[in-house]
Formats: sequence, C-alpha cells, structure tokens
Amino acid sequence: MIPFAPLTTAQPDFNDQGELRSTLYDDIYASADGALAQAAHVFVAGNDLPQRWDKDRSFVIVETGFGAGINFLVTWDAWRHHGSAGGRLHYISVEKHPFQPADLARVLRRWPQCAELSGLLLEQYPLPLSGFHRLHFDAGRVVLTLGFGDVADVLPELDARADAFFLDGFAPARNPQMWSDSMFAQIARLAAPGATAATYTAAASVRERLQRSGFAVRKATGFARKRDMLCARYERSNAPDLRRASPSKAIVVGAGLAGSACAARLAASGFDVEVIERHTASATEASGNPAGLVMPAFSLDWNVPTRLTVSAFLHARRRLMPLARTAWFPTGVLQLARDDAHLARHRQIIQRFCLPPELLHLVSEEEGSALAGQRVATAGWWLPSAGWAAPAQICRNDLAGVRVLFGRHAVQLRRGCDEQWEALDASEEVIARAPLVILANAHAAGQLLGDGSLPLVVTRGQVSFLAQPAGAVLHAPVCREGFITPAVGGLHCIGASYQVGVDDLNERIDDHRDNLERLRRVLPDYATNPDPSVLTGRVGLRAMAPDRMPVMGACSSPESLGLYACLGLASRGLTYAPLLAETLTCMINGEPLPIERGLAARMDPGRINRTLQT
Repeated sequence: MIPFAPLTTAQPDFNDQGELRSTLYDDIYASADGALAQAAHVFVAGNDLPQRWDKDRSFVIVETGFGAGINFLVTWDAWRHHGSAGGRLHYISVEKHPFQPADLARVLRRWPQCAELSGLLLEQYPLPLSGFHRLHFDAGRVVLTLGFGDVADVLPELDARADAFFLDGFAPARNPQMWSDSMFAQIARLAAPGATAATYTAAASVRERLQRSGFAVRKATGFARKRDMLCARYERSNAPDLRRASPSKAIVVGAGLAGSACAARLAASGFDVEVIERHTASATEASGNPAGLVMPAFSLDWNVPTRLTVSAFLHARRRLMPLARTAWFPTGVLQLARDDAHLARHRQIIQRFCLPPELLHLVSEEEGSALAGQRVATAGWWLPSAGWAAPAQICRNDLAGVRVLFGRHAVQLRRGCDEQWEALDASEEVIARAPLVILANAHAAGQLLGDGSLPLVVTRGQVSFLAQPAGAVLHAPVCREGFITPAVGGLHCIGASYQVGVDDLNERIDDHRDNLERLRRVLPDYATNPDPSVLTGRVGLRAMAPDRMPVMGACSSPESLGLYACLGLASRGLTYAPLLAETLTCMINGEPLPIERGLAARMDPGRINRTLQT
C-alpha cells in the first residue's frame, strides 16, 4: 500500500515571464505561451480526444503530475462540451508534491477563463495527505481521483484500465524518477487495449521506454515554439476490458446505511435497483440511532484500519456536503484522552505524520470546554472537520428514487436456470430477480446464504436518551470511552454499551447506568444524578468480521458469480458506508477503484474463510 508519510507541498512561484515554476525541480509547470492551450494541444489533442469518447462507456485517463490541475480543467471543459450524457470521465492523477488548498486557489486565479471549474475543484480539493482522494463533479459525470504520493508507490496500487495517459512530469533531466523503467511498466499494466499516451517531451529516453513497454511511438508537432512532442498507442495484448457497456439490474438486501449507500451509488451509475428490506422503514436496526459520529481514528504505526478509517472519513465528508445542516452537522468532534499516555501518543502521531491542524490538533481541558460549550473532564484533541449525522435521514436521502420493497423478508438466495439470482421469502415466493445481488444486511447475511461463508460476529450496543438540561447547550459531540451528541428533539444520545456475541434486543437498566457513567467521564457536570431506571434508549446489533475490517467485494466461490457483500461496518457505518459503496460500485462496473488495491484486498470477503482455515 502507499506509505503514509508527510508530503512536501509545492510552493506557488511565478518567474519573470509569468510561468508557474517548481522550486523543487527548478522547472516550469507549463509554457509561457499558454498553459491552457498547451494542455489542449499536447494532452487532449495528442490523445485524439474528444473523438475517442464513447457514448456508452466510461473513459479513463491516468496522468503523472497533477500540478495546478490545468490539464484536468481543460479536459473537464472539453468533456462538458463533447462528452456523452451516458458516459463518465474518470481522471486519475498522481502528484508527489500537491499544493496546499489555499496556495492552489492563488495559483488558479491566474487563469480566470477557468474560474467556474476552478471554484468547483477548490470546493472539494483535499488536504495534502498521502493516498487516494476521490472527487465527483457534474452529478457524477466527471470523477477525479487524486493519488498523493510518489509515482513509484501510487501507480502499483491503482486498480484501473486506462484509455489515455497524460505523461506530464517535469523534464526527464530534472525529475528522472518520474520517467523510470518501473513507472513505464506500471503504465503498460494499466493500459486498456488501444490505449494512447502523449507527452510534451520528445526525449529519446522516454521514446525508448515507451517502445519497450509495448507502445508504438511517433513524433508529433509540439506546442508553440516546441518543435516536437511524443504520441503513442499501446499495441500489446492485455487483460480484457471489463467495463460494463450497459448497466443492468441489481438487488440490494438491507436498507441500513450500507445498503442505502450501495443502492444510491448503483442507481447513480445507471443500474435498475431493487432494495429488499424486512422492516417497514429504512434504518430500523443498527443504523436507526438518532445521531452518530463521523470521524477518523489514528494509530502510531498508521495501520490498515487507520488507513481505511481516515480515507473513508475524508470521502464521507465530501459526499455529505449537500446534506449539511439537514442530516450532516460538521460541528467538529472533541475526543478526550483516556490518560496522559493516550494524550502523549496522539502528540506523537501528529508530529510523526505532520498532520495538519485542519484534521486534528491537541487542546487543553480549558480549550476543549470552550469548544464543547460545557466543562469537559480532561485534555484531548479536536477534530475540526468531523461531526455528527442523522443516519435515518441519510438512508432516506440515499433511497430517494430507488424502488424499496419494504416488509419483505428474504430468507434464501438461489440461482435460476437463466443465471439470475432469486431472493425468496419464507413461503418460497420470489421477491425479486436480478443478475447481481449485494448483501448489506449485516449478520443476517450468513443466515441468508446458509453455507457459513460469512461468519460475522454480533455485537450488542445500547444507547441511552438523556433530556437536555434546562439552559444547557452542547456545541459538538464529545467522546472518550463513551460519547454524547448534541440534542436532537431535546434528547442527547449517549453511549454505548459493547457486548460481543450477545443478541438480546431488550433494553437493560444496567446499560443505562453504564452509559451515564461514561457521560460523567466526559462531561462531569452536565447531568445531575439522572435515574437510569427512567431512561429510554435503543439497542442495535452490529456485525463485524473476526479481524474487525469490513467485508466488501465479490463473494469468491464459482457458484457465487454476481454476488457481492458490503458488511461488517460495526459501529462506523456513517464513516465507512460512502467509500465502501463507491468502491463496490466501481468493482461491479469495472471502473477505477477509489482506494488502493492492497486495501481492497484486505476487505475481500474470501479472506475470512482463508484466515479461519489457517
């Protein structure tokens, strides 16, 4: 996977000729004769675009060197004018030295012709953190995936089939690592049949490496005063292109956060989706709490769960932006340290990875109390871009326009003679038929399959509802071993109990008592001796895999063709669901994944049984 390490960001610098210059490589980003015209000539026209854009399929571009995003903006503008309504442009770009968002905004002001598209880009442009960042534009017709990190680390983790390559590193003499043999080997691995490439340089070393990698190379007229540039076409046979020319029908089992998110993403990509939900409303089980946290978690070694949680959090924030103040409340979250060692560990995490204060920073007890609006128990760290959300409202929003079969309980799946999956109820009546099924029904998925292939662990969690004290206002969620969210309808959600292997859905007074104790360890003065016996609450059963990673991807046995899972989100459904649904939809469509290949493999459904067998 891509090593998570501090990134050296680019600095905005213009020379006397008005050219944007890299102080790291002592080279310019684009010609003084016009960056927009250069992008159109070298990369768009050099790859025979837009003539090659197919009306029925996605088109994938891989770029080495995002820079200030000029190539992307020019390509996006061309797609707006010439791309088809039924297609999708996937633009993937690798950048080792991204600009800080504020610096990129200053740079892009130099090109007022791109003001509208630049503004849309800057609204979502990520913090300079290693890894993949996926952004959606124009209602999903344009998808930008930024891979921040060294090209030698990022390209091997990319799961995609590229139709065109924009090879736009700095000059080979200035940045030889960008033009290495290993980089061209990855370009060949990613190339779809007939893929093209274009580059500003005409260096013999680049031409030779392209040829050795299976490209037929020709010189073409360069831009402005540049005599030559290189264009190429991939001529070797390669893995088949698995992109779907026409989406089909899909069944999603479960209308909680996972199922609703999967249904929404599949429908957005053109699928005819039917959701089967055994209850009479969505978000009735573990996704039914009135409020939940959307936040990352960190570790000193930046392990796989941290990598997933941070990536999912950043993706969820972008996907939740349209729901701000209706179902998503980006208030920030205050997490209190358990003890001095816990606080010291997070200080080390911030220092080791140079994490930006926009993501998290340490706060004293006094600072935390001011942020929360109430006295807190100890020091901790403030996550300014985190927040809380209303799960049921998010599910309803995701399911708007999707056909949901409420009150239908699928108890069996079988393959029909025409290779269609059939979901049957207890009387063996067919509820729905489709070539694709996505299991998003938590621990019930194993019962539905009946073959023991998805052995998920059930964990019981009880939250308590506490009346907001008179005159008291909590500005943001506060958590420690437990949590409290701002009041919804005059009630705070506090919790939560955690009991592995317990499936009792009855409320317990002891759990209310324990939740109140958790609250006192967070906000010691907030509630004066409430009686646990009069509290109400909610019990949910969450599912998790033995290794505590989500279960996402294709079920791997030969007889399960067309069967997928999005399960085991445990207590992080609000944070995980958007990214997992995006990833699963791309897998199904054969489109570029928004996460690293190694991370996707760690969530593969087949790994559970492989682990148990060893």
